[in-house]
Amino acid sequence: MILQWLSNVTSNLVELDLSGNLLEGSTSNHFGRVMNSLEHLDLSYNIFKGDDFKSFANICTLRSLYATENNFSEDLPSILHNLSSGCVRHSLQDLDLSYNQITGSLPDLSVFSSLKTLVLKQNQLSGKIPEGIRLPFHLESLSIQSNSLEGGIPKSFGNSCALRSLDWPPPPPRDQFSLQELNIGGNQINGTLSDLSIFSALKTLDLSENQLNGKIPESTKLPYLLESLSIGSNSLEGGIPKSFGDACALRSLDMSNNSLSEEFSMIIHHLSGCARYSLEQLSLSMNQINGTLPDLSIFSSLKKLYLYGNKLNGEIPKDIKFPPQLEQLDLQSNSLKGVLTDYHFANMSKLYFLELSDNSLLALAFSQNWVPPFQLRSIGLRSCKLGPVFPKWLETQNQFQGIDISNAGIADMVPKWFWANLAFREFISMNISYNNLHGIIPNFPTKNIQYSLILGPNQFDGPVPPFL
Repeated sequence: MILQWLSNVTSNLVELDLSGNLLEGSTSNHFGRVMNSLEHLDLSYNIFKGDDFKSFANICTLRSLYATENNFSEDLPSILHNLSSGCVRHSLQDLDLSYNQITGSLPDLSVFSSLKTLVLKQNQLSGKIPEGIRLPFHLESLSIQSNSLEGGIPKSFGNSCALRSLDWPPPPPRDQFSLQELNIGGNQINGTLSDLSIFSALKTLDLSENQLNGKIPESTKLPYLLESLSIGSNSLEGGIPKSFGDACALRSLDMSNNSLSEEFSMIIHHLSGCARYSLEQLSLSMNQINGTLPDLSIFSSLKKLYLYGNKLNGEIPKDIKFPPQLEQLDLQSNSLKGVLTDYHFANMSKLYFLELSDNSLLALAFSQNWVPPFQLRSIGLRSCKLGPVFPKWLETQNQFQGIDISNAGIADMVPKWFWANLAFREFISMNISYNNLHGIIPNFPTKNIQYSLILGPNQFDGPVPPFL
């Protein structure tokens, strides 16, 4: 066994990485006694068992032990007892036992006096967590999702003053003074969103893919330091409380795939407090939001705006502008109408993703010699009104990998510059079907090219090019 061989060869190792070797077999107690300098041990992706930990209990210098995806099938209290029987319980700071088959429930962990990170996700832990157990005083991160634990979190966990990150399926502890990250997405939590302002240190909260429902009360406040809130894929109704706009640190708000039905202009009004300076991503797709687009240029930091699959309607005002920092804009599958012009896209030099497909009453009408300030990588304008002339502004776009201008009312010859723009791409996805395009399709060089081309029905002439 390699551990026994190492213990006979050297005792001065500081770091030992044996991950990914499919090692198995018992370990020698001699290894633990002679390794008096070892600080980091990585045994991940092997076939060790929980009993092998006995030999590590007396490595008094060991700070990190990684044993993800091994063959541990013992109960967690036994595995941790093997470790805690020696001096390593005072030195160990990071312990990762994820992706095993460890059973049992969570025992008292306070004996590991220096432990800062404990990862137990993707095991077979089950049952309720006893009320009396305690976490290590210095524990900062506990990850225990994807098990079969039941019930709630012990009240004693709220006394873990160093705890900053908790990934756990049950409801959160009331550790409002230190908790910075809380991920309880993908469960069956119901009710609506309550006041969260008591969590004064919270920066990230994920409640997505639960069963939250009803309207969010106007009295609901977000933590002052909150940067990211994910409550998508629930059944929330109504709109967004005005208090959300007072979350001055909020950078990402995801409320997609709910049943929000408020007018978009009111939502934007409610977010127009100090959040308009911090918000970088707003995801409201797959709701029932109606109304048209208000002026969004006041959101000076907004980079990503997702509104696809709503009920936006009405005519887009001629004098509104999009945020100057916007990189991705997705308004697909709404009922917007009116005309988008050069004015709407002025100063948008960072835009690279534009998706307006399936707004059949929406037209794009740009000045003949307009040069967009942006370079798009993805262009989605399916079923918008682009024709009858082939859009000349596309000549300036030479970085896109995907373009869909199908069913866009274009009745024109495809310009040579458009074909030339595609000819030397390594990858291209193009859909120009269901127009009235004509001309001859040139032959493309096929070396190293990956392509998806949908060209018909149209009115193209000439022979089928060889690359097809």
